[in-house]
Amino acid sequence: MFNNDFTKLFDPQQAAKQWQNMLNMQQTMQSSQQGMETMKQVSQLWASTLSTCTEKQMQYCQTSMEDCLQAVKELSAAKGMDEYVQKQAKLSQTYAEKAQSTAQEMASQWQQTQTQCTEMLSKQMMQGMEWSKNATTATSSSTTTSSK
Repeated sequence: MFNNDFTKLFDPQQAAKQWQNMLNMQQTMQSSQQGMETMKQVSQLWASTLSTCTEKQMQYCQTSMEDCLQAVKELSAAKGMDEYVQKQAKLSQTYAEKAQSTAQEMASQWQQTQTQCTEMLSKQMMQGMEWSKNATTATSSSTTTSSK
């Protein structure tokens, strides 16, 4: 019932050709090198964005300290409780707007970086899929050519 003659099940030479086409080391190495280069670029982009955002945070901290000193001067010069409350409300709104602006800038920077990285990785993935498709097509075409 079971025939253990494997040569009747498949042609070993044809299988070797298929594996050779699929495991083309030069193409595999080139694809791997492209993948590593893409990951290097993504890492550099993230590092650059992190550096930029850290710098913005440090600048915001520095200006916040300067603003606090200015606020203390202004509030201490207030004549009466009404003027004090008005100055305090105005300063609070100004500083809240500054904080919101800084946060929006950093969020925009991160979003831009994420979009760029996603595009880079997607492009690399599509190239990998194309390489795989070409390897499979080459294998399939060599199978049909040798079976004729």
